[in-house]
Amino acid sequence: METTETVRTIPASAFFTMPENMRREDRRKAEGDAAVPKLCDRELAAGEGVVASAAMMTIYKRPGDPAGSVPHGILYQTIRSYGGDSATRFMQRARDGLAACRSFSSGENTVTVRTKPLSGAADEALTIDLVQPQLDLPGEPTGGEQTNRIVVMRFGTAVTVLYDSEYERSSTVPELAGTFTREAAKAVRAWRD
Repeated sequence: METTETVRTIPASAFFTMPENMRREDRRKAEGDAAVPKLCDRELAAGEGVVASAAMMTIYKRPGDPAGSVPHGILYQTIRSYGGDSATRFMQRARDGLAACRSFSSGENTVTVRTKPLSGAADEALTIDLVQPQLDLPGEPTGGEQTNRIVVMRFGTAVTVLYDSEYERSSTVPELAGTFTREAAKAVRAWRD
């Protein structure tokens, strides 16, 4: 049974471990807006009541990509431990803020924000897809779309944010995002039990 006690430290074992066949670099600490992007305003900012917070990043490739190929993405995971009911309040604030966050500007691009609940992953969870015009490496439009996914999950007094960020304009692969979400949930539950 998950504990509701406030956790004051976040061990490395609480974080998702990228499968060996997908890992391009070892996991390392991450900080700031790279790990949890700003979006329209500060919908995913930690807010009040944070007792402990840590973030990690892993550069990864798709399964089956040859060794030495260009990485596919960068997966950031942030874990926060909250006191009292602050984790629940964070989720409510994030949902309310994201309901009003339909799009925002990033450089010369408009990023569309698509949010939906994610059932069964945690006590509360939601996905956030960031959709923008696909650009080539020099920055010219290619006519397609680039989509990167954020998953926010609450487990009692702990919240984890997974951000599948681009690597050279890459998009999230939904099946991989599902794997990341399931494995991150397992790791957080094992830490919280």
